[in-house]
Amino acid sequence: MQNDTNRSKPPGEGRFRSRQPQETPSRGDPRQAVRQGRTDVVTRRQTETPQPSAQRVPMPQDPPKRSHNGRPEQRQPQPGRTERAVPPGASERQRSRPAETGSVSVRPPASPTHHEERARQVVIGKPKYQKEAERKPEPVIIDSPDIEASPKAANDAEKACGTAGSVTKDERKFYLQRPRDISTLRKMLILVFGFLFLWCLAPAFFHIRGIGVFSSSAVMLGICLTAMFWHLIDRNWTFKKAAVVSLAALLFTACVAAFGIVSGMMLKASLTAVPKDCPNYTVVVLGCKAHGDQPSWMLNDRLEKAYSILSEHPNLKCVVTGGMGDDEQFTEAYVMRKYLVEKGISPDRIYTEELSGSTEENLLYTKSLIRLNGLSENIVIVTDRFHELRARIWAEKAGFKKIYSGCCETRIYLLTGYWFREMFGLARLYVFGV
Repeated sequence: MQNDTNRSKPPGEGRFRSRQPQETPSRGDPRQAVRQGRTDVVTRRQTETPQPSAQRVPMPQDPPKRSHNGRPEQRQPQPGRTERAVPPGASERQRSRPAETGSVSVRPPASPTHHEERARQVVIGKPKYQKEAERKPEPVIIDSPDIEASPKAANDAEKACGTAGSVTKDERKFYLQRPRDISTLRKMLILVFGFLFLWCLAPAFFHIRGIGVFSSSAVMLGICLTAMFWHLIDRNWTFKKAAVVSLAALLFTACVAAFGIVSGMMLKASLTAVPKDCPNYTVVVLGCKAHGDQPSWMLNDRLEKAYSILSEHPNLKCVVTGGMGDDEQFTEAYVMRKYLVEKGISPDRIYTEELSGSTEENLLYTKSLIRLNGLSENIVIVTDRFHELRARIWAEKAGFKKIYSGCCETRIYLLTGYWFREMFGLARLYVFGV
């Protein structure tokens, strides 16, 4: 075995010995181990001190030389020479220096390629480019005189573009619910108030029109439509919508409460019957519309009630009141007197007041007529049940002390409209005094 001093050196080794990286011995001198034939000792040329880092970053490599055909040129190992470890950051001059003969080294692992350097990505869901590709195309609107605009063509275009049915029901401004989607309470409200709407509007078909008929019909229709389209009110609540609905509900509750209180007062006034210890009193029949020389349905009911009272008490006197309206041919008092006389009541028992045009004037002129003819000032007012309260108020203002009710029952298909009409009359009386 030759010594290191007598060993032949490869050309150019002496000039670059000082620039070669130092070897880190491990388990002894590796050169001595090679001379002895040992292979368990391997040294690695460390080009740089490893830095502690959590991730190993590959060092940049010089691009491989390419041949004339464009492919990377592969380096062929020379016989009798071992491959020398080249640091990743070495210059071209260090790469071209031949390795020492007999030295054992380990080539560092090849640097990762471009595809291996990319970090693996874990994608949850679909990639962004796929989501953009899956977006439904918007329908193309073509304005051309050659194409006929029809609902079927529009639906076909929406189906072709994939936009048909893209707007949900909750996003529409107006839509109807199916009966199976409506709650039981709403169905009951729709049926009940829909029937009441037709009931209140029915007198209009018999030429009985007025504020009571149309106001009652509007209230019933409003409640019916609110129950029918509550799903449109109940969605997308905002502060403004909640305030409006709360105010409307509060106003409606107040109106219902007032309606109930006044209705109770009207019923109480209509139940004041004539006491048995009052044998002498005057029957006052309030006027109502007449058709020619025949009474209307409501006036006919009042006359029937007056006829029953006069028939039971032959000694009582009667005063019929009412002037002539713009669309009437005779005064209401004349029509009532004619009706009672035809029914068998003596004309001497009937007094007529033909100048009044309202309930206030009816009772005010009746007071003068009773005093003029010396009749009893204890009166029994014959009118409809809903009208009894307002008539009593005007009778008290006219100066009557003892007032009793001889009300008749209103026909049921006329009751709702006239009951609402009387509410407006009482409101005007309490607020404005007329």
